[in-house]
Formats: sequence, structure tokens, C-alpha cells
Amino acid sequence: MTGNKRQESIPVHHLTSSSFLVFTIENTNDETFNGLHRHDFFELIWFTKSDTNESVEIDFTPHRFNDNEICLLTPGQVFQMEKSKQQGFVLAFAKDLFHELTGNRSFFTDVGRPISLGQDSLNAIQSLLPLIINEYNGQKRIALLKSYLQAFLFHVLTTVDALHEAGDSRLNKLFQLIDTHFLQQRETAFYAGHLNTSAKYLNSILKRERSVTIKELVSQRLVLEAKREIYFGELTLKEIAFKLGFSDPAYFSRFFKVQTGKSAEHFKASIQRLHL
Repeated sequence: MTGNKRQESIPVHHLTSSSFLVFTIENTNDETFNGLHRHDFFELIWFTKSDTNESVEIDFTPHRFNDNEICLLTPGQVFQMEKSKQQGFVLAFAKDLFHELTGNRSFFTDVGRPISLGQDSLNAIQSLLPLIINEYNGQKRIALLKSYLQAFLFHVLTTVDALHEAGDSRLNKLFQLIDTHFLQQRETAFYAGHLNTSAKYLNSILKRERSVTIKELVSQRLVLEAKREIYFGELTLKEIAFKLGFSDPAYFSRFFKVQTGKSAEHFKASIQRLHL
């Protein structure tokens, strides 16, 4: 895994010659985690021992992880973790491999949130990981390694699915729709129509399960994309506004400030100060 830069202030971590890597947190150099950076691959971090005094920053939001909780990062996310007392394992997957193993599912609502495993799933991944490491460091039989990885991810993602199933099954479909269409579609009626339900009913489920409305969820996704674009530094604020579907850059600026409490210019300046 390497860190490259499209611009001086934009580190991007890549997988190099392998479609999969596994290593421990404690035996990895600090550059792997320190400093805001982004990935072009999927990364799963299993904290076997965490330090709740330290936060993990994902897409500019701090998260705290407890022992035996898992963090799932997707390509394009901005990430930073200061190493201190954390212990655990990191599994990095090239995009094609991860999609093959997981069936091209969407992770918009799961990324960044601590995944707490039940005891059965925890026992399973504790048994599977030594098999993965031994095969990875040994004969590297691809079919066998993929079967271990698929089983490992199954137990992790089963926990995520159980959280969704505790509410209404349509929510996960809604999250996938928003992740696919948020740039073009912002109206509640579009998403309700695709799920064959009324906007009122769908909003009532969201309010109960996530304390948000469809409109608020779409706005959150737009703000996340705006923050990433600002951080990547390749476009002006005016260009970002147009890319996100705002015909008026001034309206985009007002929208960003209402959603985040700070102007896009202020957010951009704060990012630039991090790299002075």
C-alpha cells in the first residue's frame, strides 16, 4: 500500500501489486493511518483493543470505537487515525475483489459507524482470521483464500443486515437509491415512487429509525460529496456547485452553511491550514 498525491495536499493511498492485504495495526508504520488521506480501495479495520480516548476521523467526522468493533471504509472516503494503544487487524480489498465477495451491495449508511459483532459472529471471525493470514502468507491458494474472506465478510455484514432488518427492509433499498441518484434526484416523491410507497409513510419510517427525513438524508449525502470535493482540491467552489447540480453557486454556498454551520469558504480554509 502506497501514498501518492495528485496535488501536494491530497494524499491518496493505493493498493499496489495485490488485490488484498492483511496486517496488524500495531506493527504498521504511522504513515498508514496518520494525516488526512483517502483510499481507492475498501478497508476493514477490526479493533481487538481500542483506545476510547482517541477518535478515528472519517469524512471529517470523529468516531470512537470500543474493543472488538469494526470500521468499514469505502473508496473515496477521507480518513485519519492517530495510532496510540490500538491493536487489531486491517484487511484491504481492491474494489473488484470486494464487490465480487459481497455482491455489489451499497454501504452508504454503514461506513464510519462502529459495527459491534454478536458473540457468534465474533467467534467466527476469530477462527477465520488465522486461516486467512496463514493462507495469505503461505500457499496463497486463491480459491481457498477467497472462500475464507467471503465467510469473514459474511459474518461482519450479517450484523449490518440485522441492524437494517430491525427496522423496515425498504430502508436499505432507499439508502442505495440515494447513493446512486442523489446528484440528479432530490425530491422525496422520486424515492417513494421507486419503493412503491407514499412519501409520508417512508418519512415516518425514517423518522422512527434514523430521526431524519428523506430530504435531510439527500442533503447529508450532498454535503458529504461537497466536503470530499473541497478536500480533494481539484475544483473551485463554483465548479463544485455545478458538479453537484446547483445552478447558482450562491445558493450552494447558502445550502452548505445551513447544513454544516460554516461556509464552504471557511471549510476550505480550514482544510488548507491542515497542510501548511
